[in-house]
Amino acid sequence: MSSLNLKGIWIPIEILTDDKLSDKEKIIYAIIIYLSKENQYCFLTNKTISELLNISVTQVSNLINSLKSKEYIDTELIYKENTKQVEMRKLIPIKNKYTYLRKVKYPPQENFNTPIKENFKDNKYNNKINNKYNGNNKIYKKNMANFEQRKYDDIDLTRLYANADAFI
Repeated sequence: MSSLNLKGIWIPIEILTDDKLSDKEKIIYAIIIYLSKENQYCFLTNKTISELLNISVTQVSNLINSLKSKEYIDTELIYKENTKQVEMRKLIPIKNKYTYLRKVKYPPQENFNTPIKENFKDNKYNNKINNKYNGNNKIYKKNMANFEQRKYDDIDLTRLYANADAFI
C-alpha cells in the first residue's frame, strides 16, 4: 500500500450525487479516476483496495464488477506470456459513457428536432389517402362493423359458417 502514493481523493459532485452508485462504489470510482489521470488507466489489485477501505477482497471484486456492469469503468486483463495467468489488470474509468468511444460507431441521438409531417401523423384515419380507388377520390363509408349494412353480390352466405346446417 506504500506504493500507492495516495494522499487523499476528491470526489466530483457528479459521482457524489449519482444515485446508481453505492458509497463504496463512489469511493472506488473516485480512486480509479484519481490514479488514472496520467495514463488514462490505473493498475489496482483487489487486495490493495481492500486494505485501503478495510473490506474483504471478495467485496472489492463484487464492487469492481458492479462498476463495470454499470459502465463506469472498463477492465483490460494483461496475461503472462504463453499462459492464461493474469499478470495485471487495467482499470479504465469511463467518465461520461456517452463521450467514451464504445463499440457502436454512432451513439443514439437523444433529442430529435425533426417534426412529424402532417400527412403521417395518423394515417389510419386519413381517408383521402387510404380510400383512393382507381384514381377516384370517392370516400367510402368507414367502420361498417355489421355485415348486414354491406352490399353483397349473390353469394350463399350459409357456406361461410362452420355449422351451416344449423341455420337452414
